[in-house]
Amino acid sequence: MSKQLSEVIKDRIKVLRLPRYKLLCTVAIGQNSGQAVRHTSRCLWDSDNDGFASASYKNSSLFATASVYAVYYD
Repeated sequence: MSKQLSEVIKDRIKVLRLPRYKLLCTVAIGQNSGQAVRHTSRCLWDSDNDGFASASYKNSSLFATASVYAVYYD
């Protein structure tokens, strides 16, 4: 399911036709059983050109977090 969601999100972002950007999309899905989950990432970043967006969803049985990174390249 996370792979399918990642592809759907990436396809919808591609419609924006951002020239000279590479896209990276990650989706994490897990059981919501009252436990904590921590997720972190690192990358080389050009704060003038690169960007990201993330969103989370949670209900009584599961959680999902999606992040999209747009990295500018020459």
